[in-house]
Amino acid sequence: MSPGCLLWTPDSRLRTLKFETSSAEETMRLGARLGASLVPGEVVLLFGELGAGKTVVAKGIASALGVNADVVSSPSFTLMNAYSGLTRMIHLDLYRIKTFAEAEEAGLLDVFDADAIVVIEWPEKIAEVCETMPHIKVAIDACGPDSRLIRIIEHR
Repeated sequence: MSPGCLLWTPDSRLRTLKFETSSAEETMRLGARLGASLVPGEVVLLFGELGAGKTVVAKGIASALGVNADVVSSPSFTLMNAYSGLTRMIHLDLYRIKTFAEAEEAGLLDVFDADAIVVIEWPEKIAEVCETMPHIKVAIDACGPDSRLIRIIEHR
């Protein structure tokens, strides 16, 4: 499948784009293409196994927002990083969060009121909140050591 093939689902509120990348650099460029289309207040949910490339996509999004991608890292231990560029980006990694209540107690749900683009790795932990708001879902599947199948699904 060629990069950028547009697929329409029967539900007119959902638009799905499907891409194949063959390197981390291509995955990051795809993240940058997505990032260039985002505006403050939008939420991007990154799904995929460990090592699938969620942080690589986040780096691409950040680079499109004027943030040096080299400073972007997965906030696995800090849970949240904020970056200032042309637009502010808040990057959450909920891998270490065990329950919705734990995320709420840590104040992580307050980011949805921020005037920023919010990018969340492991959003399954707070699905109750994410599924009720407009968001862009990025599902990343590793097809080999460097190749990825990436589906971008817009939920309005």
